[in-house]
Amino acid sequence: SSGINAEYGGVTAAYFTLSHPRLSGSNDFIASRKNSLKLADDINRLNLGIEVFPYSSAYHFYEQYDTIVKETALNLTICIFAVLIVSFCMLGFQIYPSLVILISITMVIVDLMGVMVVAGIPLNAISLVNLIMSVGIAVEFSAHIVKSYVSSPYTCPRRKAKFALVTTGPSVFSGITLTKFVGIVVLAFAKSKLFEVFYFRMFLSVIVLGATHSLIFLPAFLSLDFLGLLTLVFGTSKSV
Repeated sequence: SSGINAEYGGVTAAYFTLSHPRLSGSNDFIASRKNSLKLADDINRLNLGIEVFPYSSAYHFYEQYDTIVKETALNLTICIFAVLIVSFCMLGFQIYPSLVILISITMVIVDLMGVMVVAGIPLNAISLVNLIMSVGIAVEFSAHIVKSYVSSPYTCPRRKAKFALVTTGPSVFSGITLTKFVGIVVLAFAKSKLFEVFYFRMFLSVIVLGATHSLIFLPAFLSLDFLGLLTLVFGTSKSV
């Protein structure tokens, strides 16, 4: 009766029920919602003077998938460039080491997305939050190595990288990697699939990826004299 308007003399709102086959997974619910929206749009295009929209108690859980890729790209971009700005300020306004941290973090996040595909972890609101948190975790691995590299008393890139690995590498391995691993290994025995899939697998992956990038990739990358190479190239081009 709430849909009947006495002044208008008719029905202003009504609903009818439709059914679909039994849905067994997220893909089925997403497809069901998309088909329902398409059906409603087709009815609205008939210009019958009514507006039709679908509703289900489960649909609001799956609306996130309409913009999840866009939101993931936007939030990760903001986080990574925020790290770049903070690193640039904290490292004495040196752009090269800040860019090295940016490259390392980006590689960790890209690799983590690859692990999500292999491990069967879907991209949703929970995994998006974990990806954003992984940016901060990856910073902790990379920043210490780069900071030690910048504060090294040597001038040769290889000796600076060796100094950073020898002085800071053990602390990164024992103080960051092992402590984080001990903290999350208990989640492997969780009975809830939510904790086992979205937290244990993802955080274990980011710890392994962060440790390998900081202890293997960063020293090797920093040992290369890219600044000297750029100076040689641009200096040669100017002299010619």
